[in-house]
Amino acid sequence: MVDVISQINTEDDGKFEPRRASNSCDTGASTPSSSSDYVTGDADDSSDGKCTVPFTLKSVETQLILPKDATEIILREKVEQCKEMVLESAECSEERKWLVRRLIELRLRAQELREESNESLLETQVILGHHLEPQKTHVVPSGPIYCDNCSAAVWTMLQSWYMCSDCGFCCHWKCLSSICRVCAHVVASEAGGYTYTKDICPERGLSSQSYRCAECNTGIKFTVSKGLSLSCFGSPFKYTAAWIEPRLCDYSGLYYCQRCHWNTTATIPARVIRNWDMEPRKVSRAAAQLLEILEQRPVLNVEQLNPKLFTLVPDLTLVKKLREELQMIKRYLVFCPDANNQGLPWRAGLRSHLIENSNSYAIKDLIDLQNGTLVEEIRGAYDAMRTHITENCELCRARGHLCELCGNDEVIFPWDAGSISCRECSTLYHRACWSKRNHCCPKCYRIQKRLAQINSETDNNLMPSTRTEDSEMHVDSNTAPNN
Repeated sequence: MVDVISQINTEDDGKFEPRRASNSCDTGASTPSSSSDYVTGDADDSSDGKCTVPFTLKSVETQLILPKDATEIILREKVEQCKEMVLESAECSEERKWLVRRLIELRLRAQELREESNESLLETQVILGHHLEPQKTHVVPSGPIYCDNCSAAVWTMLQSWYMCSDCGFCCHWKCLSSICRVCAHVVASEAGGYTYTKDICPERGLSSQSYRCAECNTGIKFTVSKGLSLSCFGSPFKYTAAWIEPRLCDYSGLYYCQRCHWNTTATIPARVIRNWDMEPRKVSRAAAQLLEILEQRPVLNVEQLNPKLFTLVPDLTLVKKLREELQMIKRYLVFCPDANNQGLPWRAGLRSHLIENSNSYAIKDLIDLQNGTLVEEIRGAYDAMRTHITENCELCRARGHLCELCGNDEVIFPWDAGSISCRECSTLYHRACWSKRNHCCPKCYRIQKRLAQINSETDNNLMPSTRTEDSEMHVDSNTAPNN
């Protein structure tokens, strides 16, 4: 019985499994029941079925009854109460046996509650559009991680923390209830792109924000704070003054506190479109996450936002021309089975939106254009697709055109520099032959002539029937009786 007493005094909250006592008065070891055995109805009365309650404990039994909706705090109180009763009971008595059994059941129930709470920590939390997934055992290979809510460091191997699978928002488990930032992915989806593309840093002033942070509504102002710093000349410490000022977001033009603005730098879309300025500027955390999500999304129609940019940036005009020719090449490749087996045009090492249309750009495209990367990427894909059509594939080459004006055997394609297509029927001709014929398409002429002939034949067929109806109406009018 000494082993049982020592296990009771142990403050371990884990599962409790008593061993057989060496005392000869103990007839057998107690087997704890499962939670379904002792939680039936509104109270815990499983001990009655497994072991008869001693007569002396009839009055105390009601104090150890456990409701179904018992919390962990109530369980701890019941466990402490049962431990005291076990120590006060006589050794080798039926009362002690029953109390030990009840203590084991209470500790098992406490363990189940802890396991349920641990399972709830592993569930994805949805807060303000964030899909926060638990990352407790996540090993971060690159640099430290800071909480986006309190800006404190996250000890990834020691603390429970969450990360949004959509925007990368990170926070402690304790900060879940105080999140005030809407998910940047939701903001980008609702707005359909960037909010500020025409105005560069539309600053409104701190007074328009009532001297409060634009995100967390914390009071901010230009103040001087005093801090301690080490001295280099023997004195242990000295006071220094430092400015703590509201931080301006260059994207939205709003002011933020230090917790919501970490001086993160990013390329501003309005500066790129208006001034072709790629220099990163300081933005808030919310703007940084939004710009990171939209960085590779083709949501900018540069020709519509600033058409003069094409005259100022020659490479932008070249890219536009190549993308328009890629649109023509794509019409040939989508019907070619060999091109489909080779992954053309979609797996040609080119971004998909550059093939799908010729107007939309992403900020990543414009940055790569400035660096010279985008032109090389488009050139490589363009040459590979054009070589497949003009040299490697007989089926694609057979879909080429012959100039009807000169009768030459040269196969021409819509993207050739020396070819031109009719706007009406899309027939291809040599540009020189087209100029000699004064931009007159013989195919369109034949089509118009054929339509005119069909219309004239239709009119001739309708004329006899019209004359017959007129004659019949004249006869009817002559034979009608007079009134």
